[in-house]
Amino acid sequence: MVRGFTLIEVLTVVVIIGILAAVGTPRVVKTLDRLAVGRAMNETIAFYRTARLAAVLSGRRVRIEFSPDDLRAVFEGSSDSTFLVASGPATYGVSLRVSRPVIRLQATGLGLGGANTKLVLRRGAAADSLATSRLGRIRRIR
Repeated sequence: MVRGFTLIEVLTVVVIIGILAAVGTPRVVKTLDRLAVGRAMNETIAFYRTARLAAVLSGRRVRIEFSPDDLRAVFEGSSDSTFLVASGPATYGVSLRVSRPVIRLQATGLGLGGANTKLVLRRGAAADSLATSRLGRIRRIR
């Protein structure tokens, strides 16, 4: 008695696996895009809140710079000093579009001058937006 599979059985299994992969791959890609945008958004919010808290606790003005590659917070004064740097959304393959790439916060945590900005994080079909206000708050825009 010969054991094994016929060519037709093997081809049937390969075709079924191909169909399942073709149907499942777009869903997996969308989920991965959504997760990457969510993680980049949460890290951007955490960075902003940390920089704002540092301004309040130190009693100094802070400049926050947003770029796709890194997020940077600088104490402003007679000599500027960078005190916080984090990797930007590009780390997760997420693009960043910012209406105002540099904003300033007063020592009280309130925005200084044009502190309003909108950040749009996007990867594939997934996108999310954040907005900062003159009150120093950051929130997700739905």
